[in-house]
Amino acid sequence: MQVWRFLLLALALSWALIAAPQARSQMQRMVDQLDLSADQKAKVDPILDEEAKQLRALRGDTSPDAVKQKAEIRKATDAKIKPLLTGEQWTRLEQLREERKKQVKKKQ
Repeated sequence: MQVWRFLLLALALSWALIAAPQARSQMQRMVDQLDLSADQKAKVDPILDEEAKQLRALRGDTSPDAVKQKAEIRKATDAKIKPLLTGEQWTRLEQLREERKKQVKKKQ
């Protein structure tokens, strides 16, 4: 009987992890601060989800090649989302990135 309870609990936890939304990336959290319209959000979210998926695949890899790949992924994402944002939103995103860089430097 104990084994069945354990198996049911393990199965329930597995399903909960699968069904849970992925953690929001730093970029997604910054974009959340831009007051996107519903139309912009519908277009930007899938782009950011794909970026997050690609970056997660490279997580922990600090090789020069991986660093280069990460930079290319971010650059491609920028090229896709910039036309979807207003000038003000893009400027604000760049400001948020600079603030983030300063925070990271303070921690180091």
